[in-house]
Amino acid sequence: MTEKTAETLRTLVDRCRDQLEGDLCELVAELGPALIEGARTAVAGSRDDARRHACINLQFELRNHWAKAAPALKEALARRRKPAPRAGQSYGSAENLQIVTDDETSMQLAMRGVVDRVNSACSEESGALERRVSYLVLRGAMAQGDGSFRVSSLCDSLQSACAEVVADVGQRIVLMQLMGEQMASELPQLFRAINEILYEADILPRLKRSYQGTTPVDPNTIAAESTKMAGKLEMLVKARTQARGATKTTDAAAASQAFFLSLKSLQKDAVKASNNALTNVVKLARDSEGARHVGVQESVTLDIVAELFDLIFGDKSVAEGIKTLVARLQTPVLKVAMLNQRFFADRSHPARLFLDSISGIAIRWGKVVNANDPFYRKLSELVDRIQHTYDGDVAVFEAANTELAEFLVEREEIEAEENRILAEAVRAREEEMHQQRAAQLRAQRTADQLLAPLITHGIPTEIGHFLLTYWRDVLQGRVYASGAESAAVSGTLQAAVDLLWTVTPKHKPEDRQRQAAALPSLLKRLNAGFEEIGTSANERSAFMDSLVELQLAALRADKKVASKAESKDGAKEVAKEPPKEDPKPPVISGGPTLQVSHSTASGVRVQDISLPGGDSAGEDGTPDSANLRRVRQLVRGDWVDFTTAGQSRRERLTWINPSRTLLLFSNSASACAISITPEALAVRLKNQTASLVKADSPIFERALHGAVQSLENLA
Repeated sequence: MTEKTAETLRTLVDRCRDQLEGDLCELVAELGPALIEGARTAVAGSRDDARRHACINLQFELRNHWAKAAPALKEALARRRKPAPRAGQSYGSAENLQIVTDDETSMQLAMRGVVDRVNSACSEESGALERRVSYLVLRGAMAQGDGSFRVSSLCDSLQSACAEVVADVGQRIVLMQLMGEQMASELPQLFRAINEILYEADILPRLKRSYQGTTPVDPNTIAAESTKMAGKLEMLVKARTQARGATKTTDAAAASQAFFLSLKSLQKDAVKASNNALTNVVKLARDSEGARHVGVQESVTLDIVAELFDLIFGDKSVAEGIKTLVARLQTPVLKVAMLNQRFFADRSHPARLFLDSISGIAIRWGKVVNANDPFYRKLSELVDRIQHTYDGDVAVFEAANTELAEFLVEREEIEAEENRILAEAVRAREEEMHQQRAAQLRAQRTADQLLAPLITHGIPTEIGHFLLTYWRDVLQGRVYASGAESAAVSGTLQAAVDLLWTVTPKHKPEDRQRQAAALPSLLKRLNAGFEEIGTSANERSAFMDSLVELQLAALRADKKVASKAESKDGAKEVAKEPPKEDPKPPVISGGPTLQVSHSTASGVRVQDISLPGGDSAGEDGTPDSANLRRVRQLVRGDWVDFTTAGQSRRERLTWINPSRTLLLFSNSASACAISITPEALAVRLKNQTASLVKADSPIFERALHGAVQSLENLA
């Protein structure tokens, strides 16, 4: 770690403090509608008349006075820029003892609850930040007791701001509780951004977070959840025992043993059923004759595991490829659960850790799994080994966890080096990219003008989106490289015309023959364009699949796919106005008008996205403060889904330039990286052509809680 002067460190602290306070004030200014909705919901959920009355009146106060909150918070934050009270001083400390009213006592108790809740939500980030603050205090960059980055201090300021909005204590208690919910969600992101600034400045870099893609959980929370889960399982077993009556334990034990031994054949059946991977073989086993006489504990286990895999298979947020992978673990998971009665309550069990690892890695792909990705191939190899060799010894899972951990470290090192080289190449081209953007913008406008006559009413929506996104990028690049009058540009436009012709209805045999003869050349030209702009294999495949369907419909003369008429020579005629009774045609758009260009850096295609200057972006192309704040809070390792013409690609933030004016996203599974300005990314977030990927609880964890809850409801 490079040694810095106290003055340099103080400047760094001021920067962090300004960003935290600025973002917090912006956030509070935007919270009015969410707080009003929260108060409305609280009215319906409360049986206490006084609280209901407070919630109703609070809605009125928020509508009329919430605009005061952000300025009041700014003042409160400015006042607190002084050392915090001495150690031991807090709400209701002995030094501040005085006679207080019941209302004041209620407010203090409510604030303790709010602070505790927010502290719990921020524990991972605030813990690392506190250690960095201690380092800065020791080096004279911060005063001892400075509460600038302390949850309790921020909550004090929020309470002070809320007092300017709402005078009534009962209403203010409700407001602070609603604020606590919002802060528990938002403040960890603000702290995370500050940690990243300090990490980048080399302040305790060894406190680097782990980017495994799942939400970190405090050990105390895990212990509490495990105890709660164990209690629920015990209740289910008791309920099942009472319902079953006096079944002989010895008979049940023998039946359970026989059923367990029969799982070997079930495992073989599961392997055979791998082509139909989402068959719930555990449910089939549970409904078999051999399972009818097993013990109560085993019976409950069978129900939970069967329901668990049903929930996983039905989870729309889980990619089909991941479901297929997890499905191959049905029999091993069932055997583990039957052998270890505390398996469901033990998150440290080797099998649970392996299942959690699948969730952590799955964040790389989103909805579409890349089966050729080294990460997927490794997971598939380990799952296959467990499926074929697990015989009750958890060492199989332990070995798989060790091997997977080593693989992840190795791959992360490889990708880190690849990203470093790519970032250096982009850094070296930053000024050149800045200078080129004006010329690229002119080329993009020319491409838009050339494509405009082709985007008319009646063409299939998929084709229109393709032309205004992927093909516009291809056309723009060729206009920029060789001019609007070049043969390359003419060929690109002709390919678009030919593409449109292939999806218009074919009523004559000669037209069908002509289409069959023309397709190989057209597909070759389309693939060449895809190659130029580094389109991923998944995006390309998705478009080609939809194109095949449209072309087959055209060969069947399905008039619904297009409203263009065709002349005798096959050329398109201008479509007639649709009858008034026809439904309104779908709007075809390429998304927000951003500047997009393509280049090559260190052998990797890079898509550069920026926001045009002046008025060219239009209203939809203007970033708002909320999305700009979300972009500011991004840190290296975060994932973003970029959507083009309905096709999504997931990329990870791998580099941010020192001035934070350029973000670089890449993914080893993608052929093209993305360099994008913060303003352009904020516009894409606003227009929903990009979305932040939020870390979620592991797939297995979600399904397990759902399965137990389902059985509780039936009990």
